[in-house]
Amino acid sequence: MLIVLAAGGWIASGALSQNGENGEAEVAEEPEAEAPILVQKVAVSTIIPERHQRQFTLSCTTEADQQSVAVARGLGVIVDLNVDRGSVVRAGDVIAKLSDEGRNAAVKQAMALLQQRKAEFDANKSLIDSGNTPRNQLPALEAAVAAAEATLASAEAESDRSVVRSPIDGVVDSVPVQVGQAIQPGAVLAEIIDPDPMLAIGAVSERERGYIQLGQAAVVRFIDGRTQDADVSFVGLSADTATRTYPVEAYMDNPNALIPDGVTCEMTVATEPVEAAAVPRSALVFSDDGVLGIRSADDDETAQFMPVSIVDDGRELVWVAGIDKATRVIVVGQDFVKDGDRIEAVSAVAEAEAGS
Repeated sequence: MLIVLAAGGWIASGALSQNGENGEAEVAEEPEAEAPILVQKVAVSTIIPERHQRQFTLSCTTEADQQSVAVARGLGVIVDLNVDRGSVVRAGDVIAKLSDEGRNAAVKQAMALLQQRKAEFDANKSLIDSGNTPRNQLPALEAAVAAAEATLASAEAESDRSVVRSPIDGVVDSVPVQVGQAIQPGAVLAEIIDPDPMLAIGAVSERERGYIQLGQAAVVRFIDGRTQDADVSFVGLSADTATRTYPVEAYMDNPNALIPDGVTCEMTVATEPVEAAAVPRSALVFSDDGVLGIRSADDDETAQFMPVSIVDDGRELVWVAGIDKATRVIVVGQDFVKDGDRIEAVSAVAEAEAGS
């Protein structure tokens, strides 16, 4: 019985070993299943580059190109005032006259002295030429005549100080004095503004300054909706220490003085057109290296990153440089794919219509 049991156990152990080997072989012979390739569905929009003109809008105020004041150059009492507010004057027109204060008498005295010195010079010159008077007296006679001429010129200049004239062409904006008022030298008798041309003065940031050049065309819009063509006449070289902005001025023709001084306005400056493409703001992405760009769909339906630079920043669209041909830009789903990923590109317009 023991022999029979031992033989049965030996036979059973061999069968189990054979079954185990066969099972492992069968498992090893089964082929591994291939991993499925994931395809991301994205919406694309065909973007075509075109010539784009960038525009800057500046908050500004108007300011007369020329404004000055008529001031008294001597003391006295105003005896005549020839202008009122709103009077149109030309450079050199008489604004006011002051009391004489002895100025005319000084002129007459200086003229009489000059005539005396000239008569003395003529008489002595004849004697010198005839040899009856030493020639060394001639320089003293000439000096006396020159001194008399200087005295007359000084007296005439002092007399002219009694007349106040307009320094520029323009319109009288204010007259802070009246007839009979005593004034001192330097007192303001009238403020004069030349309204043509008028300036629009604003400021631009450090980034925008490089795009604005002298002579560029600009359009100035006023609060009542009126617009006026202008030309950039000045771009500041030194920034304001508080705002870090640079002043910009533009000339506007104002022959009829329709544009007043000191009003608020907006100045729009257009730059030279450049090649750029308009893409939705949401389509912009950053690469792993922090480079700004967009993702596009290639002809073989793979996603590719394309670096771009911003040319003009709008509210919904951003104009960028770096797209030189018609390109299918991924506008939905660009954040879920990377370079080389397989994609299923559908039109953004069709996707929007299907969703609605």
